[in-house]
Formats: sequence, structure tokens, C-alpha cells
Amino acid sequence: MIDISSKIFDTIFNAVTAQYPNADVTTGFDEKNAVFPCVVVYEIDNAPLRRTATDACAENHTRLQYQVDVYTDNANYAKTEGKKILALVDTALQGLKFRRLRTNEPLNIARTIFRQYGRWEVVVGKPVTVGETTTYQMYRR
Repeated sequence: MIDISSKIFDTIFNAVTAQYPNADVTTGFDEKNAVFPCVVVYEIDNAPLRRTATDACAENHTRLQYQVDVYTDNANYAKTEGKKILALVDTALQGLKFRRLRTNEPLNIARTIFRQYGRWEVVVGKPVTVGETTTYQMYRR
């Protein structure tokens, strides 16, 4: 399995906290202890690309899908703030050759907490290590 989840999380974390330094960027939402805005990053699919596998089923590429949920709590501009954060995430992931699949309008999950989300995908090649540096080739799907 090709795993670049740390790279994806770090990219999103850096993009969001550059504009929203108090944002909570995490991998799980805890409504009771959440700090808003809260950005939750999920890897929702990590599937090998069969057409590039070897006869021995060695994985050369994988198709990754990520979902990013944005939770906001300001009733006056929750939708606007959520869209701005999703735009930051979109720009950061497009820099890694991700393709946006969708974004969704806010859902009211509590009286004062709003959720918006986006999904992105990319194809990643197996890692190549040169010296102490490991790189991954990423492809738009």
C-alpha cells in the first residue's frame, strides 16, 4: 500500500493555519472539545491501480481519495468561512495534482455548528528513494 497520508495532512495543515492560525486541523471531529474552525482530513480510499500492477500483483500506483470536512460555528458567516477554508484546501491539493470531485453546501449538524466538505483524488506512483530522500510521483486522474 502506498501511504502518503502524512504529506497530505501536513500540506492541508500548513495551507489552513497560514490563514487561520487558530484553526484545529485534525483527523477526527470531537464536537464536545472542538475548536472552530475545525478541519478534519480523512483518507477515504486507497486502492491499487490494477492496470499498472505486475503479474505478481505488486502495486506500482494507487488511487487516493481524500475528504476534508470543515466545521464552523459562526452563524453570521459560517458558509462564507467554510468556503474560504475549502478554497485554501483545494489550492493546496491542486498543487499536489489532486483533482476536486465535489464540494457540498453547509449542513447544520447542531444548532450552531455547520459542516461543509470537499473530496479530491489523485494517482500516486510507488516511492522512489534517492539517498535519504523519498519522493512520490503524483498524477491527475
